[in-house]
Parts: sequence; C-alpha cells; structure tokens
Amino acid sequence: MNKALCLLLFLGTCLSGVGADPVVPQPDISFFSKLRMDYAQRKDFNPGWKLDEDRQAVIAAYQAKDYQKTVDLAEHWLARCPVDADVHNVCSAAATALGNLKTATHHLYFAYGLMESVTQSGDGLTPKTAFRVISVSEEYSLLREFGAQVTKQSLLDGPCDKMDCKFPSGKEVSLYFDVSIPFKAEQK
Repeated sequence: MNKALCLLLFLGTCLSGVGADPVVPQPDISFFSKLRMDYAQRKDFNPGWKLDEDRQAVIAAYQAKDYQKTVDLAEHWLARCPVDADVHNVCSAAATALGNLKTATHHLYFAYGLMESVTQSGDGLTPKTAFRVISVSEEYSLLREFGAQVTKQSLLDGPCDKMDCKFPSGKEVSLYFDVSIPFKAEQK
C-alpha cells in the first residue's frame, strides 16, 4: 500500500505541470541595454561603425560564401564592436551554414537581445517615446529585420529620426528614433 501511495504521489507531482503554460525565457534586456550604453561611453566609440573596413570585410566574406572566414572575421570585429546586431546575424548565418549550431545560436541570441534592447527603450510611436539608439545602424537593423521598407526619413529636433515605413502586411507606420547619442558622439 505504501508503494502504491508513493507511486501516486510521484505521478501526481510529475503530471502537475502537464497542461500548464510553459515559462518562456526572455533575453536579459538589462544586460544588452547596459552593453549598448557602456559601449557608447567608450573613448573609441564610433557610431558610424557600419563604415569600418574590418566590418565591411565580414560582410564581403559572407557575400562570397566563405563562411569560416566570415565567422573568424566576425569574432574579431565583435571583440571590438560587440553591439553590432547585423554582424551577429551574419555570423549566426555563417555558423549555421558550417553546421556550428552552438556559435549560431549564441550570435542569434545576441542579435535579438540587442534589437530587443532598442525596442524596450520606448515604443517608437512619438518623438517623446522614441526608440533610443546609439547608432543609426541600429535603426536600419531593426527595420530590416521586420521587413519594413523606409519610404521617407526626416530629422526632427531633439534630435530624432522619423522613419515613415511600410511593413510587409501593407501597414504604414511612422517610427521615431532618439539619435542624441550618435549625434553627441559625432560632434566630438
């Protein structure tokens, strides 16, 4: 009888979670936000990182389908510029092509964590609630990831970028990005 009772208690405990809503882990947004803001405070911070020759070499290697070179160059670049979501995405795709799922998921996690950090900084629907970016590259990374086509871009006081966008669904939206950090860095 005791064995039967123990078995029922054990099964009840094991099955109590069946049917329950699973807990979905989320990226640690505070980590990615701190990483971005700390990077923007570095003496060597350059908000125009998209134009750097080392970064362009990563993209060129990926376009040439030299995936091992892409991963190697991306790792070197990301040691210098860990907040480049586009290069994290490219590195993830190259690692996937090589069958290196550990590296692929690591960089995909970073790419989406960085982008989510931007989207958690505001709602982007007004200049006062603009997404806060440290580089204009972050704006375009985010919009590209969601398939948004920029139909018009304008700079507002603040400084704030207003991006009129058309999404794949056909919906047209104006999104706002606080560009005060890159503007301040470029003035130095």
